[in-house]
Amino acid sequence: MNEPADRERLVYLAHASEDKAIAKPLAEGLVQRGIDVWYDNWEIGPGDSLRRKMEEGLGDCTHFVVLLTARSMKKPWVQEEIDAGLMRTVEGSAKFIGLRHELDLSSLSPFLRTRLTPELKLGNDGLEELAGHIYGVSKKPPLGEAPRYIQQHEPGSSWSSSARIVAEYFVRASPHAKPMEPQVEYEEIQQETGLPMPDVRIGVLDLENAGLVEKREYVGGDGVIWPKSDLFMTFDGEFKEWDPEADARDLAVHLFNLEEDYADANEVGTSLGWEPRRFNSAAAYLVGAKIVESREYYGSDNDYWPCGFMIGDELLRFVRSI
Repeated sequence: MNEPADRERLVYLAHASEDKAIAKPLAEGLVQRGIDVWYDNWEIGPGDSLRRKMEEGLGDCTHFVVLLTARSMKKPWVQEEIDAGLMRTVEGSAKFIGLRHELDLSSLSPFLRTRLTPELKLGNDGLEELAGHIYGVSKKPPLGEAPRYIQQHEPGSSWSSSARIVAEYFVRASPHAKPMEPQVEYEEIQQETGLPMPDVRIGVLDLENAGLVEKREYVGGDGVIWPKSDLFMTFDGEFKEWDPEADARDLAVHLFNLEEDYADANEVGTSLGWEPRRFNSAAAYLVGAKIVESREYYGSDNDYWPCGFMIGDELLRFVRSI
């Protein structure tokens, strides 16, 4: 039976009269914890019909709790209550909880052994545990978040989830989106992404086959991996605040308006107000599509990549097509 959602929890407490010393503190403890309890001494007054009052309690209860002791197991009246409680459970209208006190599980009938019959724990700890069970408080820890490599799965994407996670790592780890920046080992990617190592290697392989990363393998299977500029052009749009393709069009128009056959990347990036990280993705798009030709200088530590552009008719044709 599911925990009652729109019914106030009411416990019917069945017990032998000889077990009042145990039953009364149990009933009081549950009431103190916000759980209504049908306890005969509270419900049956002078002149009341014992049978009718018990039937009312059984009919309203959400949880049937019975004290199973050597004394109660011999009481025909308690056995009838147990039968009624089990029937309520079978009907799905109440939960059955048998609390054993100084009674071995082997002393119960085979049918009762299939029901929840924990050992009664006296004191506050036991009451808290019982109340928690009646309230439906699960002992299961709350669900945590799914691993990042599961969260990042993109239904319908042509890229494997492993490839996307590895690509995102490079996109976020590269300060300037320059080729070979950063150069890392498989273990570092695993630590930063949470991917299992086999998935790291598959993700790298997928990106390598697509021409977006390169690697240098060492003896023993380890190696160093680095991104090519095309990786940032491909994935910045997913993981950054800009669209490299749209930026490439703006960059192309800007270069065309210069009316020069060469442009310095630092000057162009500064003119556009773009930091190297954003500028370099757009530049990679134009260079990769052979719309402009890159120029690099040995020993240059310029954060803009490439250092400059040679401009020809390919740029003219591209701008005319925008």
